[in-house]
Amino acid sequence: MNVLLLIPIYEPSKKTIAFFEALLPATSCQILLVDDGSGEDYEDTFQTICQLSTRIHFYTYAQNQGKGYALKFGLQKIIQDFPEAAGVVTADGDGQHHPQDIRRLIHALPNHQPHELLLGVRSFKKKTTPTKSYWGNRVTSGFFWLATGLRLQDTQTGLRAFHTTLIPSLIKIDGDRFDYEMNVLLATKQLQISLVSLPIQTIYEENNAHSHFRPIHDSLLIYGPLLRFIGSSLVSALLDSGLFLILTLILGQASFPLLIATILACLISGLINYLLNRHYVFHQGRNPTTAFRYACLFLTIIFFSWIGVSCLVQVLPSLFLSKLIVDGLLFFFSFHVQQRYIFTEEVAK
Repeated sequence: MNVLLLIPIYEPSKKTIAFFEALLPATSCQILLVDDGSGEDYEDTFQTICQLSTRIHFYTYAQNQGKGYALKFGLQKIIQDFPEAAGVVTADGDGQHHPQDIRRLIHALPNHQPHELLLGVRSFKKKTTPTKSYWGNRVTSGFFWLATGLRLQDTQTGLRAFHTTLIPSLIKIDGDRFDYEMNVLLATKQLQISLVSLPIQTIYEENNAHSHFRPIHDSLLIYGPLLRFIGSSLVSALLDSGLFLILTLILGQASFPLLIATILACLISGLINYLLNRHYVFHQGRNPTTAFRYACLFLTIIFFSWIGVSCLVQVLPSLFLSKLIVDGLLFFFSFHVQQRYIFTEEVAK
């Protein structure tokens, strides 16, 4: 299988040269080196790297655009200049990925399916991981689980492998900086891509001092999509519960009035949730199939919300608390159904 290695780099150092000196004997594939607008001061360093082997293909552009832009730029070059390539491995050039781990993903890719995305996952131990990186990965992994229901120990790994058939979909994903790699993970369910984790070494050179990651700015970029995922559902859930409480105060708490209150509250909150998800979370246009599937889910949620609240209110003294518990459980069910079956790339086409 013809696998290419794509490495985006911004402002390389002498350690970057050392990394390539160790990488070349460990691999035999063609390497695409993308300079993310490092500037004239780094031309000599890039020239030194390129002189190490004819297998290194160098690409550059004038202004720094961000890691996500560099990755997508490299993927476009693969389509244009390497049409025979069947697979791609992306890696960082800052020494955080051991050449043997990169080689492992290169050799593992042919054994996996075209719809699978391989991730080189690091093990984060508090005693050996820099504090910023340890807590950053823990928090991000927690947000990722809340947003997708998937447990992934290392959401920020740049060591990934995939078949070239995925490139057209990956290029369309939003994000030009560190947020892009998180956006790819978030989009996997929509694109019907399976995540496969492969353990790799955890390496931090000089306590990760040379990382170009900006803690506040780039963290907001990373967490933004996750917060939109969760926020749209929470807004709708609060609206639903508030409307339901008001309607039960007006209509009463018997079984039939509860059904009417549930339907009216869900109608309004469901419409808001659909519009928020379509416009701001999944970024899709109008689609009859998507709307129909969402309507089916909506009716299912109404039914189970009514049955659940009607039963739970017989045990708990608070109608509002019963509503929160039932809808809280249905929230996770609804979210995963939307991710897996409604707002998918197949439907969006």
